[in-house]
Parts: sequence; structure tokens; C-alpha cells
Amino acid sequence: MSSKLIKIEKNSLIPLSGVDFIGIIDRGTNIIELKPLTSCNLKCKYCFVSSGDYETNFIVDSDYLVEKVREVIEIKGHHDIEIHIAPYGEILLYEDLFDLIQSLWKLSGIKIISMQSNGLLLNPEIIDKLNEVGLTRINMSLNTLNRDVANYLCNISNYDTCKLLENITLLLKSNIDVLLAPVWFPGENDSDIEDIIHFTLNHRNQGYSEKKIQLGIQKYLVYKTGRKLKKIRPKSWDYFYAQLSCLEKRYQIKLKLGPQDFGIHKRMSIPSIRYNKGDLIRVIIVSRGRWKNECIGKINDSNGIKVLLKKPLIFSDVMIGKEFNVRILKANYRDNIITAYFPI
Repeated sequence: MSSKLIKIEKNSLIPLSGVDFIGIIDRGTNIIELKPLTSCNLKCKYCFVSSGDYETNFIVDSDYLVEKVREVIEIKGHHDIEIHIAPYGEILLYEDLFDLIQSLWKLSGIKIISMQSNGLLLNPEIIDKLNEVGLTRINMSLNTLNRDVANYLCNISNYDTCKLLENITLLLKSNIDVLLAPVWFPGENDSDIEDIIHFTLNHRNQGYSEKKIQLGIQKYLVYKTGRKLKKIRPKSWDYFYAQLSCLEKRYQIKLKLGPQDFGIHKRMSIPSIRYNKGDLIRVIIVSRGRWKNECIGKINDSNGIKVLLKKPLIFSDVMIGKEFNVRILKANYRDNIITAYFPI
């Protein structure tokens, strides 16, 4: 399915805070999360944000992002900042990635620059460039070492497991740390999780440190707007952690990772507008959204808002620049994300 592409620049009037799928996410810690694009090379069956299927994709100008990051650092303080590049899509599709990383390092106070990737677009040249611009760590969404299982989970027919593992080896030989971050689908990839544990331990036995190759197993979560694996029901957090404890004892490896393992600590948050569910506010519509029933509103120059359009209304370009009363559906101050709906 072809999709429209919108480039978000400073003069686009689209704020980089307040919307979950673009811009900057601040959770009140020393980590600043960036979402520079929404395009993806996969349509994974379990994707919690349904990436790869959007009717409209977005790409954020790197200079605009860096300018906003500079403002956030001024608030948080110029020390121990981690920039985590984690789009609703695949970051290796972002043409300005290397320039973005280089520009970020010029800002005072940044200690770590990390990014999430499925890794399938990696090659020796890209790894060399990432190493050259100083990427600190890559979080790899590797769910299995079995090609057939990977093809099923990622909804493709050509998942090149061998190439991916070769590129992980190249990353380990570079200055870039690797965090393997498989999602555990109970009853689907149980043995695959153990294969990845073996893979990690084998590399540590070859001399790579726990920092150089980390393993962070993720719980399978289902979201209303995401894709869901058929016949798999998410387990409780208690069950998940109990299973991790069993694997920790069996393999003598730490699997339950927390903020302290990554140096995450509380810091000043960027200013947010306090709304409650049900509040009525007035916004200016500045862009269509990813779907025909979604658009982006502007509360002020700093804060955007995702607006969901109630059926049968769908987005039309005539809405851009118009002011509407919208009603707050969700105000997540932990992530500084606001969602509303229209008509009220």
C-alpha cells in the first residue's frame, strides 16, 4: 500500500511534543526519546503501533529535532543525558540518521546515544558509519534465531537470519554496544528465547562483556491500536517475571533489567499543560495523521495533540488551519502525550 509522506520542518507549525508517534517524548528522566519517522520495512504481526501500514507517514527534519533537544537539555541539565532514537518504524530508513547523531554529539551534556532497530537493513558500510559517528548502543528486536519463525512473526518470506547474525558480530567488533531485545510470545517462541540466551552467553564466553552484549527480554503486550498474534494471550507481569527468574537460575544470567542497569534516573520534565479526561479545549488542526480518522492539532507553539475523528468523519485538507473544540480522551503526563477526539 502506497502512503503519503509529510516532512515536518520548523516552518510546518507542527509541534514536536505531545504526539506519541513523532518528535520528542519526555518521561521525566535523563533519557530524551526521539521519533524521527514512522516508515517501516516490516509489518510485524505483533507490532503494537501497526507500523508499516500507515496511510500517511512522517519524517522530521533533523535540524528541527536537534533544536528541540537543545531546549530540553537546558531544562534537564547538561550532564548524563541519553538520547534514545526509537521511532514508530525503522530508524535505518531515516536518511539523515548519521547527520542527526553527529549534530546531537555537539550538544553539551549528552553521554549516550542509542537507537532501536530490527537490524535487517544493516550492512558493513552502515555499521562503519554508525561507529564513525559515535553511536553508543543499538537495541535489536531479535525474537528468534529460526528463520521460519522470524518470517512468521515479521510477516515476510525472506528474513535473513544469517546476515543479521553476521552483522551483530560486526557490531560487537566495533565500539557499538548491542542490546538484544526479544519479545517473548508465550507458547510461540519459548525455545527461541533460550536460543538467544545461548547466543548471548556464547559471545560473553568469547570475551565480550555484559555491557557489550546485553539481553533484555520483553513481555508481549497487546494494545487496542496494534496488531495481535492469533491464539496468544499475554500473561501477567507476575508470570512473566517468574519465568525470567527460572531462566536466570538455569543459565546463571541476569534477565530482569531495571532503570539502574542503564543509568536511568529522574530529572526535570519539560513543561506540560495539565488537562483531565473530559476537558474541552480549543486547538488548531495543523496536519493529517497516520490514519484517515486521525489528525494533529496544535495547542501552542510547543505542544501538539493527537486528535481522533469519530466515525463517520474522516480527515480532509480543508480542516488544516481551522480551530475546533476537542475533548480530552487521554492525558498521559508520564510521557507528556495528549489525545483528544472530535466531534465532541
